[in-house]
Amino acid sequence: MVTSIYAAILGIILIRLSIKTIQARRKLGVGIGDGNNLQMRRFIRAQGNFVEYAAIFLILLGHAEINGLPIWTINFLGMLFLIGRIMHAYSLLKDEEYQTASNLVSYPKWRIRGMILTFIAIGSLAITILIQMAMVFVNHFLQ
Repeated sequence: MVTSIYAAILGIILIRLSIKTIQARRKLGVGIGDGNNLQMRRFIRAQGNFVEYAAIFLILLGHAEINGLPIWTINFLGMLFLIGRIMHAYSLLKDEEYQTASNLVSYPKWRIRGMILTFIAIGSLAITILIQMAMVFVNHFLQ
């Protein structure tokens, strides 16, 4: 099952983001929450955002694969999602500059592009599954 490979890769990325967040907590002396620290908030959101999107992506990918979506399509959407999530995390952790929590200095091009790829992957899978299920429903009533 190809979805298992993507689940494993995403799990490794999550561990990496979690370690980075733990290291930031130690460095900044923040045990719980973000300590009203912008840098800590960025680490927390990079990790949290990753988890929020990876969960639904893997559910959709697994269902699409079980329903017979071609392996090349599973891999294409899996790679799209992986690249998008890496771009998003990179932007939050390394690329963006802020003056204050709400005052972004640099244009977050990597975060925006990462979200576009994420939305394309998740949206494509959601639409594909709806089409797959509609075909099953129609075929059931035509027989």
